[in-house]
Amino acid sequence: MLSFEGIAKNFRFMIVQVTGQLESTLKLLDDPDPALIKAIRSSDDYVDTQKSMIENDCFTFLGRNRLADDRLVDAVRAVNVVTNNLERIADLSVNTARQLQYLGDLAVLRRFDYRAYFDLLLEGMGLIEHALFDRDSSRALRICQVEDRLDRLYRADLERIIVALRGSRETDQLMTVVFILHYLERMGDALLNIGEAILFAVLGERLKIRQYRVLEEALAATPAVEPPIGEVELASIWGTRSGVRVGTVEDQNNAERGEKVLFKEGNPAKLQQERENLQRWSEVAPGLAPAVVEYEEKGRDAALLLEYLNGVTFQEIVLNGEPPVVETARREIERTLRRVWSATRKPGSINGGYLRQLRKRIGEVYRLHPYLEGCDLRIGSLRVHPFAELLERAGPIDRALSAPFSVFIHGDFNLDNIIYNPEGNALHFVDVHRSCEMDYVQDVSVFLVSSFRLPVFVPRIRKSLEAVSLAFLGFVRDFAREQDDGTFEARLALGLIRSFTTSTRFELNRDFAQTMHQRAILLLTKLVAHDGRPWDSFRVPDGVLVY
Repeated sequence: MLSFEGIAKNFRFMIVQVTGQLESTLKLLDDPDPALIKAIRSSDDYVDTQKSMIENDCFTFLGRNRLADDRLVDAVRAVNVVTNNLERIADLSVNTARQLQYLGDLAVLRRFDYRAYFDLLLEGMGLIEHALFDRDSSRALRICQVEDRLDRLYRADLERIIVALRGSRETDQLMTVVFILHYLERMGDALLNIGEAILFAVLGERLKIRQYRVLEEALAATPAVEPPIGEVELASIWGTRSGVRVGTVEDQNNAERGEKVLFKEGNPAKLQQERENLQRWSEVAPGLAPAVVEYEEKGRDAALLLEYLNGVTFQEIVLNGEPPVVETARREIERTLRRVWSATRKPGSINGGYLRQLRKRIGEVYRLHPYLEGCDLRIGSLRVHPFAELLERAGPIDRALSAPFSVFIHGDFNLDNIIYNPEGNALHFVDVHRSCEMDYVQDVSVFLVSSFRLPVFVPRIRKSLEAVSLAFLGFVRDFAREQDDGTFEARLALGLIRSFTTSTRFELNRDFAQTMHQRAILLLTKLVAHDGRPWDSFRVPDGVLVY
């Protein structure tokens, strides 16, 4: 069986070969020699062969060792990424050598300190082997930093060249120098990819260097996890559709102490909003949402460290839990919502704008499912108006129907944003960056459709999902009656239309996407047909929640 040691041996040969190619390229720029150009090209062929061999070995190893330790698998994956980027450096060395044929006067090149580029590149190359095989995050970070230092060198030289080009008679020579220095700068990009791949092997999580830095600073500011980032265990839990990565950070040296925090990394605006909303949730319902441990923002990235919550998502409970546990969890969700809605209820109408929300996302739906746009449908002998036409006709209804009061809602009340721990009957809300004062129908419709849209077709599980949805709908109808909310059912239809339709952009199964779309059309048709009659007599048919 292919061993990792065999991969590592060939990998070390490749590092030596690419390092030698860089040294030969530097010698060539110092003293052009046709023999060196030939050697560089020959070395590139060898590197290409090595890359293919190592790549094949990596895929073969992963195929044959499906039960291998995660760290070993991560190392093999990192070797493959690093190998691809070493080949890129070799290719760029050949490109650099080729530029010499356009450089008639070496003196023009020697006005610029190209040796400084090679010093940095060779420094980074010298760190790769030990960074990967010794699992050294500090060396990996230094490899990544080479790219930033090369960028600064290149920017300074480029500014000098731009100035020199004004009125110069050496335009061709200076442009050749630009190409040479640009190829060297691009080698830094490859080293950045290499450093990030090694960080992945060390940490077990894919992080860009900027993401690494912001998470590192956030961890350094909290006593919850004491060691540096290179000595903690990162584990990704899920990546949200909003682009935020969610995972855990644990001190691997003291795992028995249970020192673990949840981390969220991503867009600063979203995480800052979530931080503010978490503070609001702590005032509205202490303990319902996780407490903020630390927040760090740097440029385009931010890291939010949160209290780790024990439990599983309600989605997992519905899909795999025993009926009594599902029932208990659902009832706890309903009790919690009633408590929150009652505590945050504010009189005064608020419009959900559900069809306006839908129009903002309809382009994404049509890109994935173009056949849903503008088609005439027939159910038996009944002609159904095109979806766009129905949306247009329902627009005034959407604008006219407002909730008589607002409450503080979750804002993205999917089944997987609810955490439940059967021990102690503890419930928590997560991913609350969209929380706001709003019509409670927003959360209700999202909850119901997040249950329906799960692509699970096992009859037993499907019945469990439908039972949860119908019971939850009964609870919300009772709440609406208690609040004398006469337009609840009509607004619920608008919310379901929005959620059914927008959910299709996450569903590749054409038949299932059409099933959701048809429910939206049915509800739109009923709303348009009911317009002009009292809205308190409108009712959403329970059947739209049954597959």
